[in-house]
Amino acid sequence: MKYTSAKAWLAEAVQRQTTLSEVEISNRKAMAAAHYAQENITPDAETLADHDLYILGKMDLEEYEQYLLLKHGHNK
Repeated sequence: MKYTSAKAWLAEAVQRQTTLSEVEISNRKAMAAAHYAQENITPDAETLADHDLYILGKMDLEEYEQYLLLKHGHNK
């Protein structure tokens, strides 16, 4: 892994171009909204920003999982 902190990883990732079509982004947004409603949760701004990394195609699922492990793991 080339990132030493989740903050650095996030800063780099948000600068990336999306890899998805508008249709796929809309589908991912709808799935996230349905999940929030089903679980009766209201994510905070930081969590929404993290979710957008995957929803907007800035990270694929594997990279997103690694990012979350760095951010929330024991390597803070």
